[in-house]
Amino acid sequence: MNSSKGITTTSLIIYVIAMLIVIGIIGTITSFFYTNVINLEDSSNNIAEITKFNMYFLQEVKSNNNDIININEKSITFLTGNTFTFQDNSIYMNGSKISENIKDLKFSVQELNSKKVITVLVTIGENLEYTKTTKYVMN
Repeated sequence: MNSSKGITTTSLIIYVIAMLIVIGIIGTITSFFYTNVINLEDSSNNIAEITKFNMYFLQEVKSNNNDIININEKSITFLTGNTFTFQDNSIYMNGSKISENIKDLKFSVQELNSKKVITVLVTIGENLEYTKTTKYVMN
């Protein structure tokens, strides 16, 4: 019996093919991971913009003895004198920008059990992929 020590051509070819498969799998997983991380960061930034608006708006809605003076689809004015306006893909409070990269925003109000309920529809994302409707009950 011959004992062969060393690398044969067949074992070298099998080794190279196996390494190419491993490298391909790692490359695919890495590409998938980084693509999703970028998408997640965009969504997180957009949701953060809605959260900033909600902080200001909720404070206004929960103020005691506050009421709505004027409302239309793109703007709302309260008794305290604060006005929220949507224009140029941004939300402004008394002329100061509080949120940006908003694609659409609509205000509406209705009476429910002698309380005013403000409905805010916010749409974000390049392809309008995220829409959030929030209802605020005034004190």
